Amino acid sequence: MRAVLTFHSVDQLRGPLSYPAAALEAMLDALNEAKLPVLSLDDLLASEQRRGVSITFDDGISTVLSAAMPVLRDRKVPAHVFVISRRVGGDNRWPGQPSSATPLKLMSWTELEVLQRANFFIEAHTATHPDLRALPDRGIEDELREADDMIENRLGRLPRYFAYPYGHHDERVRAIAARRYQGCFTTRLDYLHPGAALNALPRLDVHYLRSARLIGKLEGRRARTYIAIRRALRMLRGH
Repeated sequence: MRAVLTFHSVDQLRGPLSYPAAALEAMLDALNEAKLPVLSLDDLLASEQRRGVSITFDDGISTVLSAAMPVLRDRKVPAHVFVISRRVGGDNRWPGQPSSATPLKLMSWTELEVLQRANFFIEAHTATHPDLRALPDRGIEDELREADDMIENRLGRLPRYFAYPYGHHDERVRAIAARRYQGCFTTRLDYLHPGAALNALPRLDVHYLRSARLIGKLEGRRARTYIAIRRALRMLRGH
């Protein structure tokens, strides 16, 4: 079994983007007991025979540093953070964000440097977080190039992976992104299956994985059925 887990903020707030630090620790304990290793994306994607999960954080919210980093660092667990280059040091109130969204502070470049030294990999999530489908080819390329260049200039490492803003993509967007990254991630709720397209990789949103008991049995039929039902409900709601 292979899967990529999606987090946003690690905090005590209510809402789909929040995940408590205590639940993160319980998750890691459950994965360890199930002998499911937490791997970097490079290691997880290197072979379809590899068992394990990878941890990703979208947007670069400041609680990744304050709450998630101490937990993962102490356990020597790698993680990847998809950042919006122009929003670094700002907040998550970018154009197109629902007015009901909880304002959340995003990490600065200095804070991202601290994360990078703690076994986190900083990856790309565009420059401004647009729906890439609405942009012309040149606009898509500009969004990706600007994000990559800024991350490389500030952190000394060119991103290898990419997450589509809002999870939105189409054939044209995927083709352009595939030219720049080793893997591109969607918000499709699913495990990594053999033969999965590297420019449209699914992830498991941890909003649906709040039970350590469920996490410890991710490989089992009951967990797979649960994920399939959640995926179908999300599709019905238009996610």
